[in-house]
Amino acid sequence: MSRGFGATKPKRRAKKPSASQASKVRQCDVEAGSRFSPEEDWKVNCEKQALAWYAGVYNPLAEIEPERIRSIEADEEEWLFLARMIGWLEVDDELDALYFTAAPPAFDEVQADWYLRPVLTTFLEEPTPLKDVMADHPIPHQLVDQVIARYTKRLKWKPERITAFIREVTNKHSNELKNEDYAAILLELQRL
Repeated sequence: MSRGFGATKPKRRAKKPSASQASKVRQCDVEAGSRFSPEEDWKVNCEKQALAWYAGVYNPLAEIEPERIRSIEADEEEWLFLARMIGWLEVDDELDALYFTAAPPAFDEVQADWYLRPVLTTFLEEPTPLKDVMADHPIPHQLVDQVIARYTKRLKWKPERITAFIREVTNKHSNELKNEDYAAILLELQRL
């Protein structure tokens, strides 16, 4: 079960084997290593694996090569940023709430994608693909407006100044704003 958690079990110290025994042990280790499958691991340790998966901490694909991981798209970054800003993600960096994995028990690398960790959100109970979360939980713009209001209140801006600022940043009226506009506004407010 240690695979996926990033740690291996410590080996017990034993007498040094003879050359023929060492050869057999190495061959056995290679065969055992080549037979590992997340599906088998899941079957053997099902209850523990299931609890760890639903907590968002078990991921047998943790060692996947970075070049085989899909890049996060701009709309995903914007959604994550806004979700953090409105309090849906309990992290300092929204990318910390993600991990690249696939659903159990197969953990099929071909099916792997970005999942949100449930323990780092205020609304998920199990790891969920980011695309599904975005579709099921669009960012409520009234919550983003409240975050903007907190920033502008600290700056002691009047409504006219806020409207002018939004136009400067987005070239749009406040009722035309989309997620990318809100993200740009909040990023600019953070810089002030």
